[in-house]
Amino acid sequence: MQQTYGLVLAGGGAKGAYQIGAWRALRELGIEFNAIAGTSIGAINGALMAQGSFETAMRFWSNAEVSNGINLPFELKSGDNLFSLSNMPQIFYEVLRNGGIDISPAKKIVEDNISEEAVRASNIPLAIVTFNLNNMKPVELFVSDMPEGTMIDYIMASARFPGLNKQGPDDSQYLDGGVYDNAPLGILRRHGYHRLIVIDISSRKGMAHKEDWSCANIVYIRPYVPEDLGAAFEFDKDMNERRMEMGYYDTKKAFGELFGKDYYFKKDEYQLLIGRYGYDTVDQFEDLARVLGVERVKLYEADEFVNVLKTAYDKYVEMLREQEQQAAAEDQGRLPQLAQKVLGKFKRKDKIPLLYPLALRILAPGSEAPQAEEPEDEEPEQDEENTEQT
Repeated sequence: MQQTYGLVLAGGGAKGAYQIGAWRALRELGIEFNAIAGTSIGAINGALMAQGSFETAMRFWSNAEVSNGINLPFELKSGDNLFSLSNMPQIFYEVLRNGGIDISPAKKIVEDNISEEAVRASNIPLAIVTFNLNNMKPVELFVSDMPEGTMIDYIMASARFPGLNKQGPDDSQYLDGGVYDNAPLGILRRHGYHRLIVIDISSRKGMAHKEDWSCANIVYIRPYVPEDLGAAFEFDKDMNERRMEMGYYDTKKAFGELFGKDYYFKKDEYQLLIGRYGYDTVDQFEDLARVLGVERVKLYEADEFVNVLKTAYDKYVEMLREQEQQAAAEDQGRLPQLAQKVLGKFKRKDKIPLLYPLALRILAPGSEAPQAEEPEDEEPEQDEENTEQT
């Protein structure tokens, strides 16, 4: 039986690549949309989805770079992240000189890849959200309610982040719709769509956003750690590929095709881990793997994951030993014996054995791992009200 949902696409700039990876997975799962609502980059992705242009969307994001979307008379100090701190003086100058960064190249890219005619002819209604600064009111509307020829202007108004030049269908000043509702469930709920998928790529939700809707079936697709998606204006090709992979895997996880808290496993491999080590230990495996920098965006087999994690931990232990030996060699002969003892007392201790004891029972069964710092004994606090005076 074919599954149909309303689709909500949050704003988030370059993190929008995640939504295209999610779309790839949704296509494989046979899930279709009966309506789409998007804010900012979600409005752009929503238009690509409404017109059914999956290959176009993949090319769009594979080639997305800061330099392709802006027109500046100077070279940015940080070419991959538009709003990085190193670019702030240049951006401030451009705001004063030109009212904001000229993004006419970005608008041309959108016009070349999105057809208003195709979106209007689609059987998937598309809604966007922006904010009118002139009257300080939100603008939430479907493409069918827009005057002919204005759809691209409304989409660009929805994505008009502060610092970018004026965008919109008229002389009003518009602002990125994320300031009002960055994940616009509301407009779909008000139009009778109660079975929804939300692809959420930003912790910024907007002043009118509401997640707790009654009488609704809502599936959220988002990364376990939102910071994994990087910065909103970090348009790096490798990072975009990584975001698309994350979107693909997280969508499969949201619909029960993949398992794991932070990492990704097929059902039988995850069950093998749980059956062999128990849920709490596997939970610590995943937390420790992130701490040790084990590659996250890939599909693991059970034995492979444990072996990779053990290798990473062994390298970590060896690194600590080398650091201790180097520090001891540097201190030897330079400090009086008493000073060495004081310094040793305040050296940073390895916290991993204390934080992940279940995991280390498997990874370091011989207890050869560096010992955790023992907590100091503390006097128990007395409840003055319940202490009898004698």
